[in-house]
Parts: sequence; C-alpha cells; structure tokens
Amino acid sequence: MAVSRRYQRIALSLVFLYILFYASYHFRSRLLSDFGPNGSKTKGDHAASDESSKSKGENLEEKELVVASLKGDDTRWLDDFFADWKTNVYVVNDQSAPLTVPINKGREAMPFLSYIIDRYDTLPDVSIFIHSLRYQWHNEDPMYDGVPVLKRLRLEHVKKRGYVALRCSWTMGCPAELHPTRPSFGKDDRSQNEAAWSGVFQHVFPGREIPDNVGAHCSSQFAVSRDRIHAEPKSHYEKIRKWLLETDLPDQISGRVIEYMWHIIFGMPPVDCQDAGECFCQTFGLCNLTCSKSGCEKRYKLPQFASIPQGWPEVGPGKDGWPAKGWAD
Repeated sequence: MAVSRRYQRIALSLVFLYILFYASYHFRSRLLSDFGPNGSKTKGDHAASDESSKSKGENLEEKELVVASLKGDDTRWLDDFFADWKTNVYVVNDQSAPLTVPINKGREAMPFLSYIIDRYDTLPDVSIFIHSLRYQWHNEDPMYDGVPVLKRLRLEHVKKRGYVALRCSWTMGCPAELHPTRPSFGKDDRSQNEAAWSGVFQHVFPGREIPDNVGAHCSSQFAVSRDRIHAEPKSHYEKIRKWLLETDLPDQISGRVIEYMWHIIFGMPPVDCQDAGECFCQTFGLCNLTCSKSGCEKRYKLPQFASIPQGWPEVGPGKDGWPAKGWAD
C-alpha cells in the first residue's frame, strides 16, 4: 500500500512538471511574438495600437481645404475636381450656413482664424486656405485657374517647410510690401495697412521688435502643417480673432494687415520671399522653368483688373489686359 502511494506521488509530480513546462513554453513563445529580440514592440503590436487609435477617432485626415466664401459663391468646382478632399466652406455672411463666423469682419482672416480655433485639436496634416472662386486674378496659373494650383501642391513639402504660400511670383507683396517702422501715411489701402501694421504686430507679438521690412506673396492663400499651427497655443489665435472682432479698422485694412502677418504668425521670417524658380519646383513640382529671382516665364501676368470676366476663360481672354488663351503653351 505504501509503495502504491509513493508511485502516486511520483506520477502526480511528473504531471505537475509537464503542465509547468508546457505553460512556460507557450508563454515565452507568445512573449517573443509580441516583442523583438531587444524588447521593442513588433509591427503587429503597432497595428493593434493603430486600430485602437482609429476606434478613438484619432485617424486624422491628411489634408483639408478651408474656403472663405460669400453666400451665392459658386464652389461646385471643388466637388468636381476635389471630391475626395475634405472641404470646409465658411460662408461669412450667412449665419444659417453649416460653417460660418461670429461676425463678418476682416475678409478671409475671420474664417481662417475661426477654422484654426474650431479645429485646433483635430487638425489634418496639412490645412490649405483658399478663396472660394475657381478663377481669381492672384492664382499662380497662366489663366488664373485654382484647379492646377491645388492639384500640383506638394504636401510633403508643406509638411517639411511648415508654411507655404500658394504663389511664387514676386508680383505683389515681395520683396518688401510694407515698411512698418517708416510708414508713408498715404490714403491708399497699402499705406493705411502699413500705418496700422506695427500696432497690430505689437499686440499680437508683445515684446518682439517691429521689423523694418515685411514681404510675403499675396493674397492670403496658403498651406500650413498641423505642427506649425500647433507651435502656437490656441489662445494665440483666439487673441488675434478677438482683435479682429473689436478693431475699428475697415475690413479692407484689417484683413490686409493679417494678410501680411500670416507668414509671421506661422513662424516664418518677416520677409518670406523665396526665389521664384526654387518655389515653383519645391511647391508645385515645376522644375524646368526659365526663371529670374522674382518670377518665371509663362507662369503669371498681372492683369489690369481684379475681377475676372464673366464666363472666363471661354469669354474675355486677349482683351483689356487679360492674357490670350494658350499664351503659355
């Protein structure tokens, strides 16, 4: 009987050791599948983490358009050519619109600031700020067409540089649009902008030295990376919008003040006038142009008038200072 009990204990001990060995082996195999040889997590674990992030709504868009528009503006071209882009159309003079602004002041500055404030915590990799109409005199295209401008925009360059104007030619804005420390005090919009600029700069950037010269490509159309926007706290943009809401300056002046401050707000130097050929190549992938420092052949002509002819480009080219169709071919 004693012998029988001894063999029972031995048998039980062997079973226990087998179970312990089996469990240890499979636990170690699972551990090694989750971690690499140096203890770092494997790709599978990152994938699981990514899925978790997606379930929390953290899978952000790569790019979004931010559009400053008026009620009645034809923005159908965005759906026609950029249906797969997320588009945020702010209608500044319609309080019933899905996206609007607190008060219609400061032209495109108000919707652009409102988007940054509204979306500060959910920004895409790149936010592209544009005006609403397809054809505009300041679009960097031989026929002022916004479609090729957006289609050619190199998002990786925007992420790398942080801030990119959607123009490269120096016509209007460069090399020095404003001289804030020695304003002219004229009656025209540029002079009024120059006279007001330094006071707004001191308010937005207290303690910073007022620059002698300010230069940037016109006309408030640009692309900015999420990281560059996040370089300033949300309260910074709220402060700028509060100034815009409260200022007594007329819209054409307050909006223009911010127009020539965007590049500084987003961390660029007071004069941000990139060599035109370099700009066309890096920003739009147009690398075989014949260029001077300030512009490139067959890319842009400054028209005599700001309003594009109705029906353009089928109606109006080749007259009243507007370029003829095919002039850049």
